[in-house]
Amino acid sequence: MPGDGHTPVKLVGAVQLRFKQTFSFVAALIALSTGFAAPQTNHWRAFTKADGLRENSCVSVTVGAGGNILVRHSRLGSISIFDGYEFSTLPAPGTNRGRLYESPGGQLWTVTRDGLLEFRDGEWSPHPVPQVAAHFRAGRTNEVRLQPIRQGRVLILLPEETLQLDSSDPEHLQIDAVSKPVSTNILVGELFRETAQLPDVFSVRRVFDVQAEPSGAVWFATSDGLFRRAGELWEAIVAPVGIMPRSVSVARSDVPEGIKSHTDWKARFDAKNGDIWLGGASEIAWRHQNVWGIFSSTNQVGPEEVIGFAESPDGRFWCSTPNKVWEFDGKNWLMLRGGFDSINALHCSRDGTLWVAAVNGVHRFAQGRWIANGTEDGLPAVEVRSIHEDAVGGIAIETTRGWSAFHPGADTDVPRTYIVSTPPGEAHYREGAVVTIAFRGCDKWKQTLPDRLLFSYRLDEREWSPFQELNEVFFTDLPLGKHYFQVRTLDRAGNIDPKPARLEFTMVVPWYQETRLVLILTVALGVAIFFAALAFNRHRKLQRSYAEVERQIAERTRELEVANRELLHGQKMNALGSLAAGIAHDFNNILSIIKGSAQIIEDNADKPDKIRTRVDRIKTVVQQGAEVVDAMLGFSRSTDQPPAPCDLNAVVDETRKLLGDRFLREVEVRFERGQGLPQLSVRRDFVQQILLNFIFNAAEAMTSRKQITLTTKFATTLPPELFLTPVVAENYILISVRDNGSGIPPDIKPRIFEPFFTTKALSTKRGTGLGLSMVYELAKKMEAGLAVESVVGQGSTFTLILPVREPETTP
Repeated sequence: MPGDGHTPVKLVGAVQLRFKQTFSFVAALIALSTGFAAPQTNHWRAFTKADGLRENSCVSVTVGAGGNILVRHSRLGSISIFDGYEFSTLPAPGTNRGRLYESPGGQLWTVTRDGLLEFRDGEWSPHPVPQVAAHFRAGRTNEVRLQPIRQGRVLILLPEETLQLDSSDPEHLQIDAVSKPVSTNILVGELFRETAQLPDVFSVRRVFDVQAEPSGAVWFATSDGLFRRAGELWEAIVAPVGIMPRSVSVARSDVPEGIKSHTDWKARFDAKNGDIWLGGASEIAWRHQNVWGIFSSTNQVGPEEVIGFAESPDGRFWCSTPNKVWEFDGKNWLMLRGGFDSINALHCSRDGTLWVAAVNGVHRFAQGRWIANGTEDGLPAVEVRSIHEDAVGGIAIETTRGWSAFHPGADTDVPRTYIVSTPPGEAHYREGAVVTIAFRGCDKWKQTLPDRLLFSYRLDEREWSPFQELNEVFFTDLPLGKHYFQVRTLDRAGNIDPKPARLEFTMVVPWYQETRLVLILTVALGVAIFFAALAFNRHRKLQRSYAEVERQIAERTRELEVANRELLHGQKMNALGSLAAGIAHDFNNILSIIKGSAQIIEDNADKPDKIRTRVDRIKTVVQQGAEVVDAMLGFSRSTDQPPAPCDLNAVVDETRKLLGDRFLREVEVRFERGQGLPQLSVRRDFVQQILLNFIFNAAEAMTSRKQITLTTKFATTLPPELFLTPVVAENYILISVRDNGSGIPPDIKPRIFEPFFTTKALSTKRGTGLGLSMVYELAKKMEAGLAVESVVGQGSTFTLILPVREPETTP
């Protein structure tokens, strides 16, 4: 349209195309009418799921502008695209079953009740067209056809008007009326669908759609597959005018009497250069440069019973006998091909093709290739009697059922070749193995059925083999190394695959016969044995070294355990030494009480009340002394005793008794007893030694108003500032020792559990730095934890964390 920014589209081309399609379709249907009256299935080709079709049921078929066949199916959500060789699949445009259209560039379109769908970027994009929607809302049933022009532009052929849709910019569609409508109500496809029937041999239940190619071939979308009817290489014709039977006469004046009487000559041929050829039962006569010569066949090594001669435009000569064709090389007759079933005629056409009419079909030889045609290619009968060439080079043959003309344009597409037995990667075969290679071919539209294709192959760039019907080859005794196999396909129209299929494979010698490999393996084996022996020797040495190291480690471990026990015992003795003065003072007080009570009893022997009072006093102080002795004995007992259930509150009480009255007069020790604590299976002496270390350190950290608080409590969570994490448990019992001393500076706190670390090295009370280190080791042995909280100037709290394991008992 002028002013719309687009090139005006002439409707003349669209109308011409529309009428051309209609007329070609009508012509195809007229041609098909005879096919339906008397089915000739060699005109037909069927395509089903076995050929790669997505589904047998096809509801529409379209011949795309690019030559592809577009097929819609009734059930599956996909469409089939057929290029003549293989089927491919694309997603279908929803539930719409409308016909598909293809642009010259391969773009797909279809019609919906609301407009058009365009296949873009792997999906169908809708383009609303109000005129199309109005067409279907009006209840019209006639189909809206499309004519794609180029990428993004399509003609919409409505009954009332023709529109052009431009989708170059999907966001701004342009729909323009390009001309007045043209009435084309001859819906040939719809009429034909109602009346047509395919040949009975196909057993088709229903024809859904029909589409014609520009070449005249017709496609049928049916409930049982996709069908194509096309012209064949040989089509029946009426007998050509002016063809008379040939009669061979050798009795001419240009043949000497001696030659005439030599034998019974059956065939004569006058060459273009003036030579004369005569054929007889076992001899051939040749006049060349006015000199006659005789070719005699002895022991069936030459032509016998010559039927006819033929000459090519370049001067080559052939003759035929009942089942062989011979070629003259300038000196002798050599057999070109045998195996014919009773040859009836021989002819060379203007293009140099040699034609042979035989009982088993018509054969032609061109460019070094033999091709046979029979009833599968359209001949009305297999036996061919004669061959005729018209003034323009057209070939017609006479069969026992009439005449047929050769139409090479019926199939101009080349076939394709595939190697079937292609292994993954490069194939390797052992020397002497039989190499079997299978292959197949496919002619476009199956013009030549797969089982009638001819194949030629070669190995390693050698000469191509003659074309023949086969689908696999065998090779034996191939030399070692890499080989290249190629195979190509020839259809019955004479088309050759220009891209032969190729396979590379390698013949390899068995490893045990490869001298270099055996030598390398022998050397490698020797090297491996040498290094294996060396490794074994070193392994033995390492084993002995490891055994010695393990022995030394075990010995050192035993010595370390003995040293630890001695150290622990020494720590206990040091603790007892620290408590000795207080304990001695306590015992001195006890003895003083006992002594004083004894004197009072002695002085008051006649006073039973005083005696009883003093006796009770003596019993009390003796019991106190016994308890101190028991606590000291329990603390000093061997550390080899196994853990035993104990009451932690009682353990803390016993530890307090070890401190003595003198220590308790100098330091106020309070005990905040936890209630309902379960008994734990622990080493009592370990707990006491840890507590004594905490108590002594706390007492030394205070200068005045010394006060220590012992606490036991039940906890479900761990306290902060852990130095040693206990084993994981659901509950814990915490034993804490809190003082009101000077606290621990932050820079020293991380090192307090290090061995030999002490802050009392220069004080009057020198320390060894092993007390808290021993505490750390004892806690680790019990799988307990340690926590320290300290504030400089306010004091510190040391906590022993004991995990509660099941089963535990409650006192």
